[in-house]
Amino acid sequence: MKEIGLIEDDNILRNAYTKYFRITQTFKVVFSVPDVADALSLNTVQPDIILLDVNLRSGSGIDGIQVLAAQFPTSKIVILSSMENAKLTRLAMENGATGYLLKSSSLAYITESLLKLDEGGIPFSPATISHVIHNNATADNRSEITELTKREVELVKLLSEGVANKIAADRLNVTYFTINQHLKNIYKKLEINSKSELIAWYLNK
Repeated sequence: MKEIGLIEDDNILRNAYTKYFRITQTFKVVFSVPDVADALSLNTVQPDIILLDVNLRSGSGIDGIQVLAAQFPTSKIVILSSMENAKLTRLAMENGATGYLLKSSSLAYITESLLKLDEGGIPFSPATISHVIHNNATADNRSEITELTKREVELVKLLSEGVANKIAADRLNVTYFTINQHLKNIYKKLEINSKSELIAWYLNK
C-alpha cells in the first residue's frame, strides 16, 4: 500500500480526496493538510507520494516543491491543480515535481497515473502532456544539438509524455534493461540524476 500526503487548501476538496484514497485500499493517507507549512511541521512521516496544489493560501505550491523535497527526500511530488498552463507545467518540472495532474481528470485516472510511478511513468493529464509536446515541437532535431543519440532522444520524448519505462521498451522494440542503460547514459551526458531533471531539461530545449 502506497503512502500519500495531500496538500490542498480547499477543505471540501481535500476531504473528498482523502476519503477517496482511503477507500481505494491502494493508498494510505498519512497526512492531509491545507498548506506547505503544515506538511513541513510533520517530522515523522515520509510518504511515497505528495499531491500538491498550486494555489495555496500562502502562495504558489510550485514555490514549495524544493522545500518539500528537502524534508521529504524519498517522496515523489506530483502537482494536482485546476490550472492548465504550459508555463506552470514547465516551472513545476524545473523545480523538481515528478508530474502534473489536473483536478478535472477523473479520480480513476489520477489513481492509475500515480500507480504507474513504480513502472517509471510520469503522471500527466492529457492536457498537460499536450503542453509538453507543444513546447517541444523541434524534438526530432535534438540529437543534432546535444550529445544524445537519435534513439536516446526518442526515449526522452516518450518519457516526457508520461510513458512508463516498460511501455517505452515495447514502443522502441528493446528490452527493459536497454531502457535503463539508455537512461544511465543520458543522465551521465546531461549531468543529471533523476527523471524529473530529465523532463525539466526536455521542457527547456
